[in-house]
Amino acid sequence: MKRFSLLIALAALLALTAAFPALAVTKLAVFHAGSLAAPMAEIEALYEKAHPDVDIQRESGGSAALARKIIDLGGQCDLFLSADYMVIERLLRPAAADFNVLFASNELVLMYGPKARYAKEINGDNWHEILMKDDVRWGHSDPEADPCGYRSLMVLQLAEKHYGVAGFYEKALAHPLRAVRPKAIDLVAMVESGAMDYAFEYRSVAIQHGFEYVELPVEINLKEPAHADFYATAVVERSGAEPGTKILTKGEPVVYGLTIPKGAPQQALAEDFASFVLSPDGGLAVFEKMGQAIVGPSAYGEAGAVPESLRGRLK
Repeated sequence: MKRFSLLIALAALLALTAAFPALAVTKLAVFHAGSLAAPMAEIEALYEKAHPDVDIQRESGGSAALARKIIDLGGQCDLFLSADYMVIERLLRPAAADFNVLFASNELVLMYGPKARYAKEINGDNWHEILMKDDVRWGHSDPEADPCGYRSLMVLQLAEKHYGVAGFYEKALAHPLRAVRPKAIDLVAMVESGAMDYAFEYRSVAIQHGFEYVELPVEINLKEPAHADFYATAVVERSGAEPGTKILTKGEPVVYGLTIPKGAPQQALAEDFASFVLSPDGGLAVFEKMGQAIVGPSAYGEAGAVPESLRGRLK
C-alpha cells in the first residue's frame, strides 16, 4: 500500500514538472571595478528580481587587470564598468570596444579603522606627516592593476607640491611599512583588522564599509574638475596594452565609465542591463545612495557609437 502511494506521489510530481518546466536562466557576465562591489550587488538584486530568468555573474577587480583579461585572456564579458574611463580608452578602444559612457565620480580619501595609530590626531592638514611615522602601517592598491592604485600615487605626488615638502613622494614610496595589494577592496579587511592603519581608498568605499576617513584637500583628492590642470602635473608610468610597452598616465578627476566589449555573448541583454544601470530610478540612484556622485551619463567621444538602446539615457 505504501509503495502504491509512493508511486502515485511520484507520478503526480512528474506531471507537475512537465506542466511547469524549470525556468530557463540566461547568464550575463559583468566585470566591474572593486569599488563598485557594494552598489553592483544591490543593482544585481534589483534587476534579477524584475528579471527572474537572468543570472548576473559579476567579477570584481582592478579595472586595468579586468580590461587586460578581456583582451589577453579572452575573458567572456558582456558588460564592463571601469573605475577610470580612460582604462576603456587606452586598453579597449577601438580594438575591443566601440563606446565609452561616463556615469559616476568619486574622490580619494585616507581610510582608517578603530585600531589605527594616531587616529585621534590625524586630519586633512597633518596626514602626510603621520603617514611618515616609523610605526604607521599604510598602503594602497597595485597601480598596474587598479586605478585606485595609480591614483594613490598621484595623490602623494600632488601632496608634495601642495604642502611644499620636497622629496615627500620618494620618501613615501620608500617607507618600510607601506604595503601594496592587488585591489583597493583588499585593503578593507586589513584596515578593519588593524593589520593596516591607513589606506588610500575611494570615499564611497569608506562610506559603504562604515570606516572613518581623512578628507583630503580638493587640490589633491582628484575630485574637482576646477583643479584638473594641477591634477595633470602628477604622472605615473604603467604597463601598456601590448606586452613590453609603457604608458604615462596623468592625473585627472575621477570618472567611471562603462562599455560592452565587442563580441559580447549576450549583447542585447547587456544593453538592457546597462540601461538599468544608467537609469535615474535604477543604478544611478543606488550609486548616489552609496556615496558616489553622478556624472552625465554622457558619451566620451562620438555618441553615435553608443548603442541606440542606451542613447536615451545620455545627457
